[in-house]
Formats: sequence, C-alpha cells, structure tokens
Amino acid sequence: MSSSMNEFTQFLGHFHPMLVHLPVGGLVLLGVLELLASRPYFRELAQNRRAILAIVTLGALAAAATGWLLSWDGGYDAQLLYRHRLLGIAVAGGCIITFLFSRPSPRGAYWVALTITFVLLVIAGHFGSEITHGRDFLTRHAPGPLRVLFGTSGHPARADAAPADSKSLYGQVVRPILQRRCVSCHGPDKRKGELRLDSFAGLQHGGQSGPVVVPGNAAESQMIRRLLLPPDDEDHMPPDGKPQPTQAEIGLLQWWINAGATEEATVSDLKPSADIQQMLDELKVHQIP
Repeated sequence: MSSSMNEFTQFLGHFHPMLVHLPVGGLVLLGVLELLASRPYFRELAQNRRAILAIVTLGALAAAATGWLLSWDGGYDAQLLYRHRLLGIAVAGGCIITFLFSRPSPRGAYWVALTITFVLLVIAGHFGSEITHGRDFLTRHAPGPLRVLFGTSGHPARADAAPADSKSLYGQVVRPILQRRCVSCHGPDKRKGELRLDSFAGLQHGGQSGPVVVPGNAAESQMIRRLLLPPDDEDHMPPDGKPQPTQAEIGLLQWWINAGATEEATVSDLKPSADIQQMLDELKVHQIP
C-alpha cells in the first residue's frame, strides 16, 4: 500500500471512535422508546422506529468499516481485536436484520432481533473498551461479586501501583507514572508503535522509532521530547484527550533518566535536591533506604 493511501485509510479509520457512538445511542434510544410504547399512553412514541433503525444501521456499517481501517494501524492485542471486529460486524448485521423485521406492527422476530443486536453491542463495546483502556477497564472498580462474575480478580486491579516490595526509584515513581499516563496505549493489550512501557525491559527495548530513553540524557530521550511538545503537535504524547502528566511527573522522569535510568537505584541513593524533593512530596513518594 502506498504511503498516501495508508495516510488516507488512517484518516478514515480515526473516525471510528466518533461514529461508533451513533449506533450505541440509537439502539439505546430505540429500546427506551419501545419500552415506553408498550404502555397505551405512549404507544405512538415508536412510530418512527424504521427511520431510527435506518440511521442506526448506516452508522453501524460506517463504524464497522472505519474500525476495520483503524485496526490497520497495528499495535493492538490480536485476540481482543479479533473479537471486537467480529462482534462489530455482527452488530451491523443485526441492525440490518432488525430493520427488515421492523414492520409498522412488529412481531416477535423484531423483538428477538433487537434484543440480540443490543446484547452484541454491549459485548462489542466491552471488548472495545479493553482494547483502548486495558482488560479490566469495565470491572476495575466493580463490586467483588461482579468482578468474579466477569471472570476477573476478586480484588480491584491497581494498574498504577508499583510492586509491593519495590524500593527503587523506578518501582516507586517511574513505573506508576507510566502506568497512569502511557500503558493504555503502550501496554500488553495495545502496543502503538510496537512500544511497551509496562515493564523495565519494554522501556529499554523501545519501539519502531528506536530507544525512547537515553540513560544520562533526558534532553535526547524521545519520551521526554514528546512529553514536552505542544499538546496540538501530532507527535505529542500522550495524545490530546488523554490524561496528561503533571509537571512534577515529567520532572521526575527527567531526573530518573539523567541519573542513569536504572532499575535498582533508590530515591535515597540519588540524593534528591530540594526541587526534586518537592516533586516527590507532590506524588507522596517517601525515601526508602
């Protein structure tokens, strides 16, 4: 595929997050109207079901097509992507079938098709959220019984927590910052640019553009350069719309890189200056000998 064609397909693919909300909102709206229309007083509310379904079906087809193009960017967990893509196509197909059954006086087949399509939509959305935000995004803060029902841990996941026995600057400071700000796009489920930042090994390895950290030189490190770019720059990381790191977090990443970007050195070993100590205090990081 030529470079210009690849750019164009990426351009179209990036409409997926916007278009995907049309069938979601439309099916929810239709479901509410149908439930209300089951009451005699609200019977006329669902008289536009076919018009709503026509718009929803076109939106579902557009979302499925742009989602397919977006997947060509790469860097996504293959299993999650396969499930989400397959279910997205199933939702579009379900919308078509539901539309065909939506006569002026719909019968049982219409209700079955609408219900199945809505269930498929929920499951497809669940996998989509896992691709974007991590596998436990939906259940991360759910009550214990619900997490067990969904097959996740019986305890809330703490993606931003360092290992309990870690005393190093990397474990106390760097890893939690990267978990909060970077791992949703550069982790086990989504690896934009073939870069993983959920482990020290991944950080050392870098991605398609090469190393992201130059030990001893934060100014020459791609990670810091991208963090400091203007938010509207296409190379700025994290992307616009994602939670951005604080000045203290960026400052501590620079300090760690300039100090050699090691996995073992502790905060105490590096003897932080007053300014660095203020940043550590802001993140509630304590020196552990």
